[in-house]
Amino acid sequence: MAISVQKPHDKLFKTVFSDTSEAESFLRAYLPETLSAQLDWSTLQLNETSFVDEAMQESESDLLYQVQHKAISEPLLLYILFEHQSSPDKWMRFRLLKYMCRIWDETFRKNPEQDALPPILPLVFYQGEKKWSYSTEFTDLLAEPTRAWSFVPRFAHLLVDQSEISPEAVRGGLKARIMQLLMLAAFHEPIQEALALAAQLLAQVPRTGGIDFDLFFVVYLAATQQRQTVVEFVEALGDYTMSVRSGILTAAEEWKLEGELKGRVEGRVEGRVEGRVEGRVEGRAEGRVEGRLEAKIEVVESLLKIGMDWSLIELATGINQPRFQEIKRLLALMQAAQKPPTDQPPMQSTTN
Repeated sequence: MAISVQKPHDKLFKTVFSDTSEAESFLRAYLPETLSAQLDWSTLQLNETSFVDEAMQESESDLLYQVQHKAISEPLLLYILFEHQSSPDKWMRFRLLKYMCRIWDETFRKNPEQDALPPILPLVFYQGEKKWSYSTEFTDLLAEPTRAWSFVPRFAHLLVDQSEISPEAVRGGLKARIMQLLMLAAFHEPIQEALALAAQLLAQVPRTGGIDFDLFFVVYLAATQQRQTVVEFVEALGDYTMSVRSGILTAAEEWKLEGELKGRVEGRVEGRVEGRVEGRVEGRAEGRVEGRLEAKIEVVESLLKIGMDWSLIELATGINQPRFQEIKRLLALMQAAQKPPTDQPPMQSTTN
């Protein structure tokens, strides 16, 4: 059974595309080539403000970027509206017009002296269950005889409709493609091909500091799929993601080892002296456990930073809030045990 998580699609979309390199990979893949060639992608910046109506926040997400166009002095604003409703919405174009006006209002707040409105390119990213069936032209919302009138607003939005796309056709950078594939699995059947390709791509994502994307993507999957599907996905990742596998499936063996060492560590903190040989053996074992404890703490803290709640963190890592506090306490004890005692007399030197 999938667990209930608030706005999992929104979190996935915004976390991945808050990285401008991932946003660039997606936009370059789906914008017209003639336009993409006219943009200085090194200037791409993210605007943190959302413009979506409060009533639509369960089914829409948005991100606004600016990038310098080589032919104009003002930056071009790239507005991605992510529609994660199950079916197309005729009135989405009307909301887009409202959102664009809010964006222009924001430009005046930032630059009251501007003498021209920056152009906005709206792009709708749609992942619903049914194919998008409506026009992309705003004037098509008007009665047909009035569409050519000079005083009616007119614009068209770009559309990325992934309701019938095959997993192999998904484009962009690694994380952008994984995001799209996991969303395909969330909205469409069958899911096996999309998840298999997502696991293959996830194996190629560099393991660096910051967000643990292995766990982040697994957390999204846990919120949108049955547990057995999550387990099968984790198993497909292979040996290069053992940290995720051990976290989501079981931490029992590590907990047992921690328990065996805990008493000895607490004993040394209280001042007991261990034998040198035994101490070296235990030290190596404790070093391995200490590294795992530090890794667990780092993973949980990275998930907390991106707003994951404890029910989801527990499912993804096997660690609940009390367990997290216990891990931190044990790590502190182990680190304290490694410090040289302060109440021992200094060693006496000998002379011949």
